[in-house]
Amino acid sequence: MWYNELMAGEQAQVARASWRARLALRAFDILYHNVALYWLASTIPFGGRWRVWQRLVLSRLHGRDVLEVGCGPGWLLNDMINAGYQCQAIDASPQMVVAARNTLRRHGVADSVDIVSQARAQQLPFADASFDSVVSTFPAPYIADVATTCEIARVLRPGGLLIVVAGANLLPCGPLLWVLVQIARLVYGRSDLIHSPGETELQALLKYMPMTAAGLIPVYEAESGSCWRAYIAIGTKSEE
Repeated sequence: MWYNELMAGEQAQVARASWRARLALRAFDILYHNVALYWLASTIPFGGRWRVWQRLVLSRLHGRDVLEVGCGPGWLLNDMINAGYQCQAIDASPQMVVAARNTLRRHGVADSVDIVSQARAQQLPFADASFDSVVSTFPAPYIADVATTCEIARVLRPGGLLIVVAGANLLPCGPLLWVLVQIARLVYGRSDLIHSPGETELQALLKYMPMTAAGLIPVYEAESGSCWRAYIAIGTKSEE
């Protein structure tokens, strides 16, 4: 009896998670084609930490040549250029490509990078072994497609890194943050309820990334601030 009840509970939980995922994906698709809405959605609900989480990439970059997959409004792209990296970028949204170019123009670095519009992560328009690092922050489900990670592995040089900020969440450290955390849980659910036995929260959030299938050696990291926790996946291409 207890087993049946447990299984029924898990099935209901998966159904709720699936419903939330579909809703979140639809909302993200709408937001991603409107720069103003994207800014609001990525700033206010996360207490202004979104850019902090994006910049976690910077200390993990390898080499000089970097590709950003899904550059959005170009905020991280601008950070990487100003840090001295030679960057390329792609994005599937024409609106975001325009926004990214405007971001780089405002900072005087528009001539430093070519952003490829409407390129697909599963079919990157770059030669083999073109980059030392490939980065993606808060990517859509394309990152879970083995065709994506295989393409990224193809354009990485031996020893190169795929660095993905896969997710992050606020911690309820005060009244305002508590409210924001509750809003996030209404949309995404409680991640600590979907673990398999013996599985950590980090593993639960990142296990969907097919790094090994693409020949990348995966390492999963969690980084914490005073009121947040971020989850990062790093895949290394073999030197051989």
